[in-house]
Amino acid sequence: METSMMNSKGQVVVPSRLRGKYGIKPGFKIAFIEQKDGVLLRPMDEAFFNQFVGILKDSAPSKEEYLSWKKEGIEIEERKSDK
Repeated sequence: METSMMNSKGQVVVPSRLRGKYGIKPGFKIAFIEQKDGVLLRPMDEAFFNQFVGILKDSAPSKEEYLSWKKEGIEIEERKSDK
């Protein structure tokens, strides 16, 4: 187990070994995920975002539905401008 101390600005240093192991580099975003027994820090890398793939597939509109809605919106705006 490795530890770090928070400074007066609320900053915490991620230990070097862990930065190397998880590929965390300067400018890398870290997610702070609240759990009932503490806070989980996760690097926001490709694996982080891959966990969300397909989560909305049943509730999100298909590409065809979206394009249809967009076309309808354009037609409505054109009719408004013709008046």
